[in-house]
Amino acid sequence: MKKTFFTAAILAAATAFAADNVQTTTPQPVAQPKDKSWTHFVGAGVTVPVSKYNVEESDFSLVNAGLNLSYMGISKSGFAVRADLSSGATFTDDVKYNEKEDADVGTYVAGEVGLGYGFVNTPDWTVAVFATVGVEGSVFTRDTETYKHPDLGKVDWTRSVTLGALTLGGDLAVRKALGNHVGVFASVGGRWAPVAVWLLTDEYDNDDVNRKDTFKSDKSDGGFTVVPTVGAMWNF
Repeated sequence: MKKTFFTAAILAAATAFAADNVQTTTPQPVAQPKDKSWTHFVGAGVTVPVSKYNVEESDFSLVNAGLNLSYMGISKSGFAVRADLSSGATFTDDVKYNEKEDADVGTYVAGEVGLGYGFVNTPDWTVAVFATVGVEGSVFTRDTETYKHPDLGKVDWTRSVTLGALTLGGDLAVRKALGNHVGVFASVGGRWAPVAVWLLTDEYDNDDVNRKDTFKSDKSDGGFTVVPTVGAMWNF
């Protein structure tokens, strides 16, 4: 009887001691990811703009091809911004260095910024439209090692012909995700050129003189450019 009493007392004391030494851990709330106020996209791809201008009652048709870098940002409300920069080569049959020689291949550069709205912006898809404003230009250059100038004598002669335009228009951009941060995109834009400019520059250089003559015309009926672009896009 005494043994049973002492055993019960020891068990009760052990239980009380264990209860006093148990550390109660309060569960911590799980941090919830914050909603991003903006989604950012950076794109790199190829673009093939096709342009047509009218300057001094002459039509100039150009096919351009180059690399395109772009940024697009879309807010939670759908408000969106975009910026593009493109550079590459330009091809035409309509630009001439003089009466006998055509300027077939030149360099092309264009830049635009835009404001718009993202109709769809999910982890898998993005669809947005933008109103854009920008500038674009094509430059054709011809170098002659020696040229006998009527006033300057023998000189190195460089002639460049530039066609440029202010552009207003719109873009439709679509992105498809291929992973958490990588996807592909395609966009197409239409640009109206309210003002187009033709610029002819002659530079003469020898040991005694360096002279540059520039002739400019902005008498134009404007023009247009169609801009298709495809490439890869990263979001963060």
